[in-house]
Amino acid sequence: MDNFRNLFKAALSVFSRLCKVVERTREVALMKNSMAILLVSVVLILLLAGCTGQGGNYQNPSPSPNTGSGNGRVVFTAADKAADMGAITSVKVVIDNIQVHSTSESWITVSSTPKVIDLMQLKASGNEELLADTQIPKGSYDQLRLQISSVVVTDAQGDHEAKLPSNDLKIMGNMEVKENSTATANFDFIASESLHKTGNGKFIMAPVIQVETRDNADVDVANNMDVKVNNGQIRTNAKVGMDEKGNVGVGIGIPADADISIDATGTIKVGGILQGAGSSQGRVVAIIKDKSANLNTITSVNITVDSVMAHNEAKGWVSLSSTPKTYDLMQLVGKEALLADAQLDNGTYEQMRLQISKVIVTDTEGTHEAKLPSGDLKINGVVVVNSNSTSTATFDFIPSESLHVTGNGQYIMAPVIDFESRENATVNVSQNNEINETDQGKLRTKIKVGMDENGTLGIGIGIPANAQISIDNNGSIKINKIQANASINVNIG
Repeated sequence: MDNFRNLFKAALSVFSRLCKVVERTREVALMKNSMAILLVSVVLILLLAGCTGQGGNYQNPSPSPNTGSGNGRVVFTAADKAADMGAITSVKVVIDNIQVHSTSESWITVSSTPKVIDLMQLKASGNEELLADTQIPKGSYDQLRLQISSVVVTDAQGDHEAKLPSNDLKIMGNMEVKENSTATANFDFIASESLHKTGNGKFIMAPVIQVETRDNADVDVANNMDVKVNNGQIRTNAKVGMDEKGNVGVGIGIPADADISIDATGTIKVGGILQGAGSSQGRVVAIIKDKSANLNTITSVNITVDSVMAHNEAKGWVSLSSTPKTYDLMQLVGKEALLADAQLDNGTYEQMRLQISKVIVTDTEGTHEAKLPSGDLKINGVVVVNSNSTSTATFDFIPSESLHVTGNGQYIMAPVIDFESRENATVNVSQNNEINETDQGKLRTKIKVGMDENGTLGIGIGIPANAQISIDNNGSIKINKIQANASINVNIG
C-alpha cells in the first residue's frame, strides 16, 4: 500500500506540472491541448494499473471470476453462531494468514494480511464477514488453514488475552476451485463452545468451528465487507474443534465441564476427563449397518472386515477385533450387526479403523469381486471410553453411493459411510449378533466420509456419481471424465 501511495503522489505531481505547462501555452491549438490531457490520462491509468498489480497483500474486494486461464476465485468468510456469552462483550480474533493445501501444489497462501474479527459483533449482526477474496490455481484442495496470532476477550473486568492451545488450525475439508467460477469457505466460530475459563479467571480459546465449503457459488460482497453466499454445491460441512494439545478435528474439543488450568510453563491442563487410572477400562461396541437405496439388479454386497481398531495418542493402534467377518450389506437394511465388542483402557480415541480384504457383488449376471481403491479405512472420529460404561462406534455403509461400474462391467467399491460414535450408551447383543440399543447415550461424532479413486478417505471425498471410470492394466482406478447426464452410480440392467 505504501508503494501505491508513493506512485499515486508521483502521478499527481506529474499531472500538476503538465497542467501548468498547458496553462502557459494557451495559444497552442485546442487539438494539441486535448492530446496532452489524453496522454496524461493514459499515464495515470497505467500507473494505477501497475500499482494494483504489485504487492502480495492487496486484496481486491470483488474480483471478476474470469481473470485468466488456470485460476478460479475463492472467497473466505467468518461468522459466529455462539449461544449467550453472559458478561462477555467482545471476542477479538486476529487471523494473520489463510492457506489452502493440495497434493500437487502443497500450501498456497490465500491471504497474508492480518484481519481482526469480533465474534460478538458477528453474532449480533448474523452476517458473514469477508476474510479474503482472491484468485488461486484451479484444482482440488484437501485442507484449509488459519493462523491466529491472538485472541482478546472483553468482559466486565476489562480486556484479557486468551491462551490458544495452538495458533495453527489445519482443517480437513475439500474445496474445488474451477476456472470462471467462485468457491467459498465459511468459518462459523462457536464462541460459546470455544472459550473456557480456569479457576483463577484466565481465558482459554480452543476454537470450535462449523466449516462449510462450496463451489459454483453466487457471492455478493457489500461495501462494509458483509458477504452473502447463495447456491452452489456444498463440498464440506463439518464441525471441528481443538483440544488442549492443539489437535484439530471432528469430534475433538475441550468438554464444557472440564476442570481446566494453565501451569507454570504455560501448558494447558485438563482434569476430570479420564476416570480412574492404570488398567481401568470401559466397553466399546463397534456396529455395522446399511441404509442403502435401491440397487436395481444387485441382490448381495458381501464385505469381509478383517480387523477393527481404535487409535489413542498415548497407546497407538489398539485392536477391538482381529477375527475376519463377512456381512451382506443388503441384509442389513434397517438392522445393526456386531463388528466388535471389546474392553479398552479409559481415554479418548481419535481414530477408528476398518481393514477390508474383499467385496463380492452379486447381480443377475452372477458374482463379481469389486475393486477397492484401498482396504484400509481410517476415520477421524472421537470415541470416548469411560470406566464401567459402554461406548459405540457405528459404521453405516451407503452402497448406493459406494458402488460404481466401469464401462466393461467391472465393479468398484469406494466406501461411503455415515460414522457415529456415542458414550454412556446401553447396548444389548443378541445370540445372532444383532444389536439393540435401549439407550443411545451422548453423541460424540457424527460425520459422513467417502473414499476417492486413490484411496483417500475423508469428509466431502468420493467418486462422483456421474464419473466415467475404468481400471487400467496396472489395476489402478482412473476417472476419465464426468458425464453430463448420468442418473445413478449402479445401473447395469
